[in-house]
Amino acid sequence: MNKPVKLTPTIEARRQDLIRGTIKSIAQLGYTNSTVQSICDAAGLSRGLIGHYFNGKEDLLLQAFRHLANQLDDHMRRALKPVGHDPFRRLLAAAIVSFSEPHARRETAPVWLAFSAVARWNPEMLAVHRELYGRYRRWIERMIQAAAADRGLALDSRVASLTFTQLVDGLWFGWVVEQIYDLEEARHVLCSWVFETFHERPENHADLHDILAAAAPLDLGT
Repeated sequence: MNKPVKLTPTIEARRQDLIRGTIKSIAQLGYTNSTVQSICDAAGLSRGLIGHYFNGKEDLLLQAFRHLANQLDDHMRRALKPVGHDPFRRLLAAAIVSFSEPHARRETAPVWLAFSAVARWNPEMLAVHRELYGRYRRWIERMIQAAAADRGLALDSRVASLTFTQLVDGLWFGWVVEQIYDLEEARHVLCSWVFETFHERPENHADLHDILAAAAPLDLGT
């Protein structure tokens, strides 16, 4: 039986270099056109090193997807931490962060869409995608349910959470592919839906932008 490879600092550093190289290559060339050579070039490493740190290109692509998903999730959690526990403000903050750098960045946003597009035919990638999105939708639903209860509103939290998350996905797709609006407009559309749904006034929560702007930035690999 083969013993697991111990991840020394050097090994882990090379793995991270290759993961970042993968994200950079896909951002520049696309998923289909990214090759072992283009990934290694982007990572600044020799082509033969992939086999030393991953079980081939497909394993590297999966780990790059996991890395990007975890980074986006971590950024959202860190950005929301200073907002407090009020469910409406946390929901509104999530809407703002969804279309703010570094969560939304022109260089890396297409990479996320590229991974999502191929996940349907990659069981391991699909499992990661569904786990991440499922956890995200459940959190949004809990925030909507709690915020509605605080205001005495009769909302179908499941339908509302689907509306919120699909607005995010649709606006992201349009921003990346069609490029007919910018991040500020996408953010305005989503936040307007949140304000209207809960009968809240934007001026009562204007301080959220400053709070979120002070959150620690996160390097997503470009």
